[in-house]
Amino acid sequence: MHYVKDGERDNYCDQAGLLSKKVGAGSPTRPAEKEKLMHTRTLHRVLLVVVSALCLGVATVSATPTCPLSYGTTDAAKSHKLFLYFPTSDDSTYPSNFTGESPASHFDVTQLDSTIGTTAALRDRIHDVVVDDFCEFNVQVLAATTNPETMASPPALRHTEAIGSDNNGGGAWGMSPTSNADVLFGRVWAGAYVVCEGGNGAGGCSTEGALTGTNATLDRWAQAVGGTAAHESGHTYGLNHSDDDGPGGVCPDPGTGPEPGEDALTRHLMPSGCNLDGNSRAGYRRHISNRGYGILATNIGLSVQTMHNWDLVNPNAQPGHSLAIDFLSSQSSVNLTWSWDGPSSPWINPVVTSTGTGTYHGTTYHKYRITWSTANPAWSGGPSGTVNGGGEFHVGATFTGVDFNQPDPIIIQNVTLFDGGGSPLALHPRLPIYDAGSLDSADGSFALRFQRPAGAILRLRQAVIYQLPRVASIDSLNGDKRPFTFDRQAIRPWSETKCAPQVLEKEIRCVIAHVKDRPHVLSVHKVGEPNVYDCSKGIPWEKFRKDSKGIPDVDGPICAATVRDPFPSATVYVIATFIDPAAKHWDPKEKAYLTGPLASKVYYQFSGIRKLDRLRKPVGEVAKTR
Repeated sequence: MHYVKDGERDNYCDQAGLLSKKVGAGSPTRPAEKEKLMHTRTLHRVLLVVVSALCLGVATVSATPTCPLSYGTTDAAKSHKLFLYFPTSDDSTYPSNFTGESPASHFDVTQLDSTIGTTAALRDRIHDVVVDDFCEFNVQVLAATTNPETMASPPALRHTEAIGSDNNGGGAWGMSPTSNADVLFGRVWAGAYVVCEGGNGAGGCSTEGALTGTNATLDRWAQAVGGTAAHESGHTYGLNHSDDDGPGGVCPDPGTGPEPGEDALTRHLMPSGCNLDGNSRAGYRRHISNRGYGILATNIGLSVQTMHNWDLVNPNAQPGHSLAIDFLSSQSSVNLTWSWDGPSSPWINPVVTSTGTGTYHGTTYHKYRITWSTANPAWSGGPSGTVNGGGEFHVGATFTGVDFNQPDPIIIQNVTLFDGGGSPLALHPRLPIYDAGSLDSADGSFALRFQRPAGAILRLRQAVIYQLPRVASIDSLNGDKRPFTFDRQAIRPWSETKCAPQVLEKEIRCVIAHVKDRPHVLSVHKVGEPNVYDCSKGIPWEKFRKDSKGIPDVDGPICAATVRDPFPSATVYVIATFIDPAAKHWDPKEKAYLTGPLASKVYYQFSGIRKLDRLRKPVGEVAKTR
């Protein structure tokens, strides 16, 4: 099922129940939404669910989250739907699987703090907090003011957290099952923050005044309540407290704690409540830890599939006014969701267009062109929108396909610079063809392959391969920067390997990992362990416990499962430098054409394999799953 993202379009249902729609211009820093829905069937499903959701009362978001993927067709294509349900009146029809879940109490800011703004403003900011927590995952976060279960056709994969401004009696912040079932319901009691901003490490409420006086702001309330909503949602996607808890401390639910290089567990989303004080809950947006990230990447998948940045040189004496890269893909539609717009690029806001079909090694693919033509006012290499002859420049783009479960390789066929009149320049930058990694069933090795482009023999000078615990921002995939997240948290790679320099006469194979390698993240919960149950025939609600302010804060019941992070890691990040040893190119210092080495650099990130039985075939063959 597909949904329109809150705030992306101004939609409403009139008194006759008819849908009116006004398409907005979108963010000025993102590509214009020119993608077309590829199939009539998909379009019908989109319209059906949009009408249902809007007439249902999906809230319009006025404050924009910082997640660069929470808009347009990419967000709508995410198969998992997470509803933040803010009832306008007490709802006794909400499921009652545990004590206090139903009725879902109404949400009213005056019951929390009437000085911070309107109910709608707080609702919107809570939504933004949760959107950012689940930014790169295959889950669309939707705010609703009417029970999503009343939709004419609710999505098959849906989790709902009912957020009320009530207090359940002082015993809990929220309550949700630790599972990953298709349909789940949980509860958040925002009113708990009126009497208690957090735990104090000894089982009681904090007295820090984290949400009172000058600390009583819209953002701090949103970070506190939104953090609880995201925490409870994390439970419903299979995360538990031990994913974040440290081995010691006052909470009797020990885990491994933060991984090396991570920030403190109080900044993580899933630790037991007794680890957190009021300022930990209200002072910042808590985020998913590396362990939790790997588990979610397997349980629900990532929306970011392939991210490409390139360092290129204009080999012509004439300036280039636009750039196009033609590529092939097995996907029937490709979304461009995130692009590099820093000062090293002459252009911003690239656009992808479908150009029919093409063949490679006898196989037919869908053919696309990505074009950069909009001038970047921040370009530092010359006149805006122009790369001078012999000038170096950097461009980047992130692609997502229809299938978020498997990264899709693109086959680069041509890189072309154009003059001011739209005519192609004579000399072309060179890039290799590369895949998204493939698994060799004979020896279990996982390797990235570079293949020779037409018209040149390249030399691989160096390739550095990082296995990352989470998605790196496109802003960090350039120069000598170390990877960091979209909200600029540093990422410490799980591992770093290199591929030896060699000549790319036909193909270079860089081995990244082996199926026998120990997973970076492995979560095992067996029946018989404390609070772990067999949920194959349903969740044992009679065993349910709350996320408590006090000790113990035990989540559960926990459904027995064994989960690892994707193989070989959540994402793989490659930096590869290639040399064309006999390239004709313009030398701006010599003011002449020379024949000699010319470098281009590939910065490439792709997501790991969620299921190892989905073997990818090398580029040139149609990829299949089984």
